[in-house]
This record gives sequence, C-alpha cells and structure tokens, in this order.
Amino acid sequence: MKNDFFSYLDGFNLISVIVPKQIDKPNKTFQLDAENESIPLIIKEVVSLGRETKYICEFNETIELNQAYILKDEEDNQSFLRMGKIVRTDLFDMMFEYDDLDLGVTYQEEETIFKIWSPVAKEIELELIRTNGSRQFMDLLYETSGLWQLTVKDNLDGCKYRYRVRVNERFKTIRDPYGIASTANGQYNYVVNPAKFRKFKHPKPAFSGKKVDSIIYEASIRDLTSSKTSKSIHKGMFKGLTEDIKGQGLDYIMSLGVTHLQLLPIYDFEGVDELNPKESYNWGYNPSQFNVVEGSFTQDPNDPYQRINELIELIDLAHSKGLRVNMDVVYNHVFNMNTFPYESLVPGYFFRFDKNGIRTDSSGCGNDVASERIMVHHFIIQSIKYWMRTFNISGFRFDLMGLLDLETMTKIEIEAKQIDPDVMIYGEGWNMESYLPENLKSHMDNAKYMPNIAFFNDKFRETIKGGTFSSTIGYALGAKVSRSDLYYLFTGSSVDFYKFINPNQSLNYVECHDNHTFHDRARILRKDLNDEQIKDCAALSLAYVVLSQGIPFIHAGEEFLRSKQGIENSYKSPDAINEINWDLKEKHADLVQTLRDLIDIRKTYRVFRLDSNSKIKKQIRISDEAPQNKTIQFVLNNLNQHISIYFKNDYEKELLTPGKQFKLMFDGVKKNNNGFEYLASKPGAYIFIEE
Repeated sequence: MKNDFFSYLDGFNLISVIVPKQIDKPNKTFQLDAENESIPLIIKEVVSLGRETKYICEFNETIELNQAYILKDEEDNQSFLRMGKIVRTDLFDMMFEYDDLDLGVTYQEEETIFKIWSPVAKEIELELIRTNGSRQFMDLLYETSGLWQLTVKDNLDGCKYRYRVRVNERFKTIRDPYGIASTANGQYNYVVNPAKFRKFKHPKPAFSGKKVDSIIYEASIRDLTSSKTSKSIHKGMFKGLTEDIKGQGLDYIMSLGVTHLQLLPIYDFEGVDELNPKESYNWGYNPSQFNVVEGSFTQDPNDPYQRINELIELIDLAHSKGLRVNMDVVYNHVFNMNTFPYESLVPGYFFRFDKNGIRTDSSGCGNDVASERIMVHHFIIQSIKYWMRTFNISGFRFDLMGLLDLETMTKIEIEAKQIDPDVMIYGEGWNMESYLPENLKSHMDNAKYMPNIAFFNDKFRETIKGGTFSSTIGYALGAKVSRSDLYYLFTGSSVDFYKFINPNQSLNYVECHDNHTFHDRARILRKDLNDEQIKDCAALSLAYVVLSQGIPFIHAGEEFLRSKQGIENSYKSPDAINEINWDLKEKHADLVQTLRDLIDIRKTYRVFRLDSNSKIKKQIRISDEAPQNKTIQFVLNNLNQHISIYFKNDYEKELLTPGKQFKLMFDGVKKNNNGFEYLASKPGAYIFIEE
C-alpha cells in the first residue's frame, strides 16, 4: 500500500505519527483501523521537525501486535502502522518472553517442527526445497508469546529451507537465526538429522576446573596449515589438521604441554567466499550464522553434514591428544544488521539504540547486540549450549565482552557449568562506552561481580611487552619497571585489589591475534636490538607469562618469533601475512624448548598455580635482597620446597646466589641443574630450588 505519512507503534498505547507539511493542517485527527474496529487517537504532543510534523498520540484500547492496522487522518490519508520503540520496552520483554530453548528446527524421521519467534510479524511462510528439487510454501501459525510454529509430517532430512516474513508492508526473505546447517554462503538452511553427526570417540581430557591450571594456546584453523611450509594437503581446512602431521598442527601443539587450544571463529562468518576461500582472507569476527560451522574450512560447503562432522573429527582428535578446545565467540555485533534475520523478524529489537532512537556503534562494526533484552539473552545462551552439547566445546573466549550485559554473562557461566563443570568462560573486558549502565557492563572494572569469569589482562601486556599503541618500552624489552607493578603482575593481579579479586580472573599475555606480534613490536620499540637479542627478550616475556599466577595465554607462533611482516591489524590480510611459517619452529627450536620447559615447571610445581589471594600472600614474597639494576627476585614456598626466581632484563653480568642450599633448575633458556649459583649475562628467568 502507499503511505501518505508514517506511523510507528512506540508503546502499547503510544503511537508516533510523522506527517509531511503538505498534508498537515490544523485540528488534525487520527484513527486506527483494523478489520472490525476503529480506534480514535488522542493527540498528546505536537513537535515541528521542519518539513514534517510529529504527532505523539495515545489510545485507550488493546491491540494485537501480530495483526495489521492502518492509521487514517481526517482526510482519509493513510499509513501502515509500523513497529517502533515498543519492541524495546520492558513490558514487551515481559509479555513475550519465550523461554523454551527449542527455537529453530526439531527433526524426527516422521516429522519436523519449525519454530521461530516474532510477536510483531503479521505473516510467516516456510519456503521448503525438498531433496528432489520441488519447492513448497507453507504458513506458520501464531501460537503465543511471539511463537510461530509449523509441523511437517514427513522425513525432511537434507531439505533446504528459509522463511518469508511480513512485519510491516512487505515480505522479506530470511534464514533461520537458529539454523545449524547451511548451504554455501548462507543462501538456505538445511534440515539435518543429529543422529548422522559423527560420534566422539574420546572424552574431554581431564581438567581440574581451576582456571589457573589451564594454559591456553590461540590459533586459527586456516593459519595452521595454509603455508607452503605446512605438510598438510588440505590447506586452511579442518581436514588439514586432522591429517595429523608429525611435528606440526595438533601434534606440535600437544608437545608444548598446553591444556586448551583456543580456535579463532569457527562459526559461519562473512568476508570469505565459501566456494572460493583462497580468494580472500578474514579472521572471522564478522558473525553471520551463530550456530552454523564456517564453510570455508570444509571441502564441500554445500554438504549439510560435512562441515559439522569435520569439526567434530578435529575436536575429537584434539581430545585424543590431551587438548581441550575453546571457541572464540562474537555475540556483541553482527556483520550486517540489515540482513541478519532478527532485524526482519522484530525490527529494532536485537540491537541497541540510544535515547534518540539512533542505532549505537560501540563495537565499531555498525551495530551493538542488545544482550540485555530477554530474547537476545536466551538466543546467546541457546547458542552456547548448542556448541557445548554438539561439539564438546570446553570454553568460550568472548570478543568485546565488555559490551555484553553482566546478567547474561553470569547466566552463561551458570548454564555452561551445568553441562561441563570445568568449562572456561573468559573474554575481552575492556570498558568501552556503550548505552548500557556502567554497573551492568561485563568489563574488568566489574570483575568483583563476575568472580568465575576471566579477563585478558592488558596491564600485564603493556607492562611486560610495552605499548600496543604507544612507544613505551616494556620490561621484557629492557625497561625499568616499578617493583610494585612487577610484584602484583607476578602474583595474579589480584593481591591488594590490584586489578581483579582472584588470580583465576587474570589471563596473562603479551601477544594474541590482535595487534603486532611480540617479534614485530620489539622491532618497532627497540630498533637497536638484533635477532638474538629479540629472542632473549621473547624468552623473558614467555617466562613471565607462564610463571606468573593466573592463566598463561600463548599466541600460535609466539614461541618461535612469529612475524606478520609488521602488519598491526591483519584481520583481512592475505595468507602470506597470517600463515604459520613452520620453518621458524626449526630455526628457533631453542626458544620452543624454552616454552616447553617453562610449561613443565609450571605444571610440576603447584606453587605456580595458586588459586586464592590468601595462598599467594602466604607463599610468595618479593625479595629485599635482589641484586641492583633491574633484576627482580621472588621466593616461592611450597610445603618443603623453596623456589627462587630471578627475572633479568639486561645484559649486565650478575652472579645470582640465592643460597648454597639451592640448586639451579632453569638457566634462562632451558632446564639446568648445574650448581647453586649462576653468572647471568642476558635477559631471562633464572630458577633455583631448595628441596
């Protein structure tokens, strides 16, 4: 229909009417018409908008949001009543909450049930393409609480589907926001039979559930095998890793002794053509279908089962090697708000808007997901539970977690632990400006309200490595840093309320997929250092990461001086920039062994993995007898053992003498049990033990 003006339902009894000046007249009146009723509107306020006039109107009737209404004025000019701010009211959430986590498709051999949520849709159709190519359109029926449902009595395994939805005047074609299988590049979803999913042969590796007992290794599916130096045949794919090449991929990661492999996004993202993946590159922080496995990592993205089963096979192989698998998730924004299904199902609901009705962009990606709204909250929780139950995911790293609301993150942690009590929940807790009130944000300043959730420790990163965006030199690169900061960082950033409330919240790192690698940043901050000196600094930084209280986090290749050729943000740089150069592993085998030895020491001695501030205060002290210059000494007490650690960041010769009762355990580069003192002449961690 033609709209002579525009009208929006902004509350259950509130309508905003925007009238062009050419049809605006004094003594304006409006009425709301449906099939069998006509409701007069009461004009409460008139606001001039220049070439338009805004009328804020009330009415004294109850209307059905899934019914079509036409607004008319005194001269029979008309407007289709569109959905406005009503979808962002508290009452809307209260009235239309659907809390059964069964939205999407429920398959059985004899029937398939389709469920989707939209309290404001006027019509929803299912477009179904059967395996023989025949196409059908079937209406879903409105039930209650915004639920639309259709049951098809037939075996629909392998059938393609999508929806046509009409909220306002026109139909829009959308995918299922709850879909779990998809054609290449997300044209359609698939109905799939979960009984055909590959079965896990290996249980998750044993894990204490204490975050301080974990060591996380971050890697990209594509980066691990895309290089010419990789011996994998299926480069950049799940299969490239399940080939299980000795000394590369999972076999190599296992050899380091880490406990958790964190994968960059493996859900369906945009930025890479799934049919021609080598033509472009993307890290994957462009979420498209939250519950669908990314198709560019599989051999046939049009096969509804292959991407699912190849990912299960990969995770199962990781389990067989003693590695738990964590997943990088991005629930703070979507790649394209206009094509994301919920924007067509319930316009303006899934995303945040400011008080003026303007879409917010705190994420820097064009939109912010409104996790605080009840059905978005349920959507995220249903998604997390799906990944855990289907793929045995052991942990989640939340991108820009500070943009998500505290209640949702807390509920995720509670619900996830009901599936796996040892699950890890952690993320980027940056305090970013957003429309959420400060006390509701999941950022580091609110860590006391999220005691079981961990945060990337940027204070650790900046102090040890140096400035990510500044020219400040870090301790590992030779700077003089306050003993106080070094003490608090080494003791988990939680003693004396330094940053967190317990060491399980501190994720210690100097490098991740974001920003420069340690090697590349060192080249910028210390242009005077040669290759060997940068390696010495890297050994020191790895030692501080691995030996500090909290959670060690290693970026793939950090331990063999991975370089991205100076590129700071390589999110869409080609493979030549992002790929892992496995030749570097051999070139810097000594540094790789340094990491292995440090990890072994951490895992051997419980005193490096204390889980409370009281234990840390009792068992760790900073020595007043440390040598001069910039070297710092810590003494750790564990039952009948005493460990003395020196962190040295320069090339001045120093005789390290903790006492004749001690013997050397680690000489800055490798394990070494030679003598009770050591003449140190380069950066590194020097460890002595008394038993």
